[in-house]
Amino acid sequence: MWIDELNDLALLPRAQQYSALRQLRKTFTESHDEQWNTAFGPTSLYEAWTQLPVMQGLYQRNRAVIQETLQGRSGWHIVEIGGGNGALWQGLLNPQRAGTLTLIDPHAEAHDAVAARLPGNVTFRPIVASAEHVEIPDADVIVCSLTLHHVAGLDSAQRRSFGLEGDGKAEILRRCVSAIQGRDGTGLLNEADCYNELDLPPGDPVLVDHFLDVYVRRTARAIAHASEHAGVDAQRRQAWEAILRHWCLDQVDNAFLPREQRDVYELDAVHWIDLLHQAGAQQVTHCYTDEWNLFQQYAFR
Repeated sequence: MWIDELNDLALLPRAQQYSALRQLRKTFTESHDEQWNTAFGPTSLYEAWTQLPVMQGLYQRNRAVIQETLQGRSGWHIVEIGGGNGALWQGLLNPQRAGTLTLIDPHAEAHDAVAARLPGNVTFRPIVASAEHVEIPDADVIVCSLTLHHVAGLDSAQRRSFGLEGDGKAEILRRCVSAIQGRDGTGLLNEADCYNELDLPPGDPVLVDHFLDVYVRRTARAIAHASEHAGVDAQRRQAWEAILRHWCLDQVDNAFLPREQRDVYELDAVHWIDLLHQAGAQQVTHCYTDEWNLFQQYAFR
């Protein structure tokens, strides 16, 4: 499904790839365009998204760090920033050991989805708000997965320089680092390794190319490759095709929106690591979690 076409597109000179993408999108049949993070359940696109190999690899890496950190700790406290459908927590937490999970997420549906994945001994504390607007409580583990790229700006100073108010990524990370220090905890940050920050203006060829790189040359091709597997049933293949179209190929159009209307402000590994050190992290390790070199896991103390 689409792997040959996407591979051919990736081989074109980069200046020609957006035009080729627009032509390729015309060949897709229309499908249900489910908005990101608004629907959960067995038939949702989000559920299909979490079943992709690139996401399964990310969960596997995160679960290993979480289990190692919680080993031997009683009365533990986990804070998650951005819950999605809670797939990370399915079967992870020991039902014999009590603890608390606090979720910071502006969408009530995400809180319902995460709570449904937790065993009965886990106390669930919902904070229905964005991370920019709340204090982050002390925690043994903080998980912030594929969330901070929705926050424009490296820091509040950069935001002000472009007419925006409030916290940027650095201020949120500073609160995360502070929240784990008192309990000798671990922070986990997951983000795509690509630079699409606020300083790149709309329509800039570099910005367009970076969007093509993360959403077409890597994510879309990873989805198309996964769909070719013989064990994928027709329903999941159809859902993955909808994700490929609406959550990947259509995302490149964000490169032409006004800065304040974009929903994606990603950073590459160098910038994330620098921000973590600025935030006070003393130990930062990082690695790719998939074979497409798409998502990075940053573990910090």
